[in-house]
Amino acid sequence: MEFEKVKPSEKLAPCIWGVSSGKGGVGKTFISTSLALTVSKLGHKVVLVDFDLTGANSHTALGIDPSHMNLRHYFESTKSLEDIVLNTPHPNLQYIQGFWDAWGPVSIETSHINQFWKDLKNIDADYVIIDLGTGFYEHHMNIFKRCDEKFLITTPEPTSIEKTYRFVESLICSTLKENSTPDAFGKLMYVLRDHRQRILPEPFSFKKYLLGHEGFIFDHFEQLSKKPVQLIVNSVRSPQQMELGHSMKSVACKYYDVSLEFAAAIDFDNAVWQSLRNREPVLVAQPFTPLSGQFLSLCKHMIDPEELRAVV
Repeated sequence: MEFEKVKPSEKLAPCIWGVSSGKGGVGKTFISTSLALTVSKLGHKVVLVDFDLTGANSHTALGIDPSHMNLRHYFESTKSLEDIVLNTPHPNLQYIQGFWDAWGPVSIETSHINQFWKDLKNIDADYVIIDLGTGFYEHHMNIFKRCDEKFLITTPEPTSIEKTYRFVESLICSTLKENSTPDAFGKLMYVLRDHRQRILPEPFSFKKYLLGHEGFIFDHFEQLSKKPVQLIVNSVRSPQQMELGHSMKSVACKYYDVSLEFAAAIDFDNAVWQSLRNREPVLVAQPFTPLSGQFLSLCKHMIDPEELRAVV
């Protein structure tokens, strides 16, 4: 199924989307590959990057066999980033396979991440979508913070919701650590631990704390408000669960002083796991379902919200 093409704004470098989650098993890879497929169907050239350091499997979600060529070759400096860009059977969509042949922790220096980011910005694509790993690892946060659009995936399950809030906390702390003195950041960590143990006299507020303490040299909250994290609630089964995103947005604003946008609620659909068994992406196998429409609306909104409003 081909949708009408949405004209991208002129960019010298590709627009980079990062997709992450606080907990595993929430459908992060399904969301990443579905975003990539949908944007490519809109006529844009897309490169999907599997950067899950603990178990790359985007190739499975795309319905293709694993390749011997992957990010390991790039970070070992035996191949350039362009050398490991692989074709897929899906028009306009290429991908970079993650560490598929690593059986232990992958060690990457910060300097390597910096070079990786520079090379990503020079890649031949309109959009680069990075499927980041789960959790709060330094390298994931390093890349996530730099992305033009940041997607955070959760499900309506209590454990997933809790880990999503932890991710937001870690995102704030990671940025503050880079933009504060070691002494100021250390004191903040002590206060946060007291907050966790519920021994503070009043609820903790990041913004209020920063206003009352020296050693922080960056208005993190202003930056996050300019380009807020986009929350996607996956595997929604009821109208009540569809409202979860609005509630989480309110909590993030009240307790973390950050803007969190509710980007979309994605329906639970048995066809998703069935398509994985059949090695064919559900958006390809069933292109006319409500699920496909949800991703289409989301991607159109992210690419050109003004044009979408004009159509509506």
